[in-house]
Amino acid sequence: MENKSGNSLPSLIIALHPAISDEEKDVLTPSRQFWDRHRDRHGRGMRGPLLPASLPAFRTRSEKFEELVVDSAERLRELWPEALARAEYLVEEVPGQLEDLIASGGPAPLGKFSQAVAATADSPAQAPVIAIYRHPVEDLCDTAGQVRELVHEVMIEQVAGLLNMDPEAIDPLFRRFRGY
Repeated sequence: MENKSGNSLPSLIIALHPAISDEEKDVLTPSRQFWDRHRDRHGRGMRGPLLPASLPAFRTRSEKFEELVVDSAERLRELWPEALARAEYLVEEVPGQLEDLIASGGPAPLGKFSQAVAATADSPAQAPVIAIYRHPVEDLCDTAGQVRELVHEVMIEQVAGLLNMDPEAIDPLFRRFRGY
């Protein structure tokens, strides 16, 4: 639509599809996606992390627990390198079928192990697996030191069950430093 008036003012053009030059497209089109922009509030810049990665509080409780399991597994592999060479270690939040355990009134298990399975024509070989349950272990402890000790004791008990040995034979320091 164009306005052709008799005065010397420039004519008014209204278009449904405006013609925009390539330079104007670059200026008008945002170069970032919405999710890249939405954190820049009031021109103050991007929000950074609350804690730097170098501080211990940066890691979550589950990451700290996994680190304790790795430390304990490394110690046990140093003591029993051949027997635990193929063993796998898992951290699970809670034991399976927890409702049945609660209904029975018994204590929640702290870990479990499964023996290695030899390869058959139908399935491949499976390595032995040791699983530690994070929530039951943390519920029994009051301090981080107690969690560390209990994780190592549960690992020793599971390795002892896997190797069919006494826990004291697995690690000579078994239950020597229990403070609770």
